[in-house]
Amino acid sequence: MFLACWVIFAMSGCAPHYVLRLTNPEQSTTVTLFEGGRDDTEEDDRTTVIDQSDRIAKVASFFQTKKDEFALMDTDFPRLPRCTVIFHRDLEETDRFWLDPTHLYMRTPDGKYFACKLTERESRKLVDIFRSTSNANPSE
Repeated sequence: MFLACWVIFAMSGCAPHYVLRLTNPEQSTTVTLFEGGRDDTEEDDRTTVIDQSDRIAKVASFFQTKKDEFALMDTDFPRLPRCTVIFHRDLEETDRFWLDPTHLYMRTPDGKYFACKLTERESRKLVDIFRSTSNANPSE
């Protein structure tokens, strides 16, 4: 019994993880993907808002599959990607994430940054939910 407790204790200290707690994403009224244009080109920023509950559920489901995979970053102020996913309930922002081709980042209310590894395929899958043409509202 002592050995089992020690193993659990030792394993929990190996790498600080954060279990993602979305603020009831299924109750979100909109989810926004902001893609910042690159500084070295004439490319404009792109914002896509989805407001259909079935598409919001797809985005929320993606995040729920990753909720146990966030690890504490070893920096207080990481350089965050220019691609942001924001959940809203009416006018209130409930959750914010940053996305690049291989990671998903988040900041906890107490100011700590966490990252979750993604494959490029997973990253594209998330962005494709926003890019689907049904009722997307792109503004450029």
